[in-house]
Amino acid sequence: MKSSSTRRLYRRVEWDCQACILTSSAIHRCTVRDLSLSGFRIKRQGKAVLSPRTPVMIRVWLPGVSAPIDIDQARVRWDRGSEFGVEVLSISNGADFQLAGFIERTLQQTAGREAAPGRAVGG
Repeated sequence: MKSSSTRRLYRRVEWDCQACILTSSAIHRCTVRDLSLSGFRIKRQGKAVLSPRTPVMIRVWLPGVSAPIDIDQARVRWDRGSEFGVEVLSISNGADFQLAGFIERTLQQTAGREAAPGRAVGG
């Protein structure tokens, strides 16, 4: 069992969403691989390495949401190979509401697929 210091506060969903990361020196195209209200795991499309604690802004295009959502303040927590993780520090109420709704809908759809008899999970 994980200790309370490493237990996640929010549920994560795996989903590939297009995004852009803005640092003080560049804009990086990327794909958000999983997301929660507190952070994202991101696959980079370029070769730029981001140091831990680097402040970033994030724009994410969520499926079924008409406009992209903006994460006003985040920071890089780790960077390994082709992926890195970011922690959300500040998000507007509207973006938070849209992100929470997307996560909730995705979790409900996943639970529905797992509960349906005769259906493969993820199918």
